Amino acid sequence: MQPAELVDQTSLFLDLLEAGDRARIAELLDDEVVWSAPMSFSGTEDTEPARGRGAFGSRLDSIAAVLQSARFTRRRITASADNATTFVQAIGDFVTVAGQPYRNVYVFRFDWRDGRIVSWEEYANPIAIIRAFPGEYGHVLEGLVSQG
Repeated sequence: MQPAELVDQTSLFLDLLEAGDRARIAELLDDEVVWSAPMSFSGTEDTEPARGRGAFGSRLDSIAAVLQSARFTRRRITASADNATTFVQAIGDFVTVAGQPYRNVYVFRFDWRDGRIVSWEEYANPIAIIRAFPGEYGHVLEGLVSQG
């Protein structure tokens, strides 16, 4: 793919995430796709990567269960010189199922092969996550506050 095509594919993927279009998302995934979040609450990677389309779909389901809407604003998408990787900087402008705003700064790295995503690394501010979802992560925030 040419750099402009790779940027367009990445933008399309983000559009599909916003729309929740699981069928079209799956079309952009390699069978062995890996989705990891190397940012963490503890300083090292806390979550296991989602490996394969099934695990990828399960992770999407768990995120969709806590969000009412999702939008990526101020997108900056850059293709690598070898046309195999794209980097995204964006603001996540979301609303939780409780109707509360959830905003975060995201950096994504997508590795592509034959027009499909083979790897997605997701970086965000974990403090914003635990503040937006205290039921899921409140214990982490309390631990951080007590240490400070």
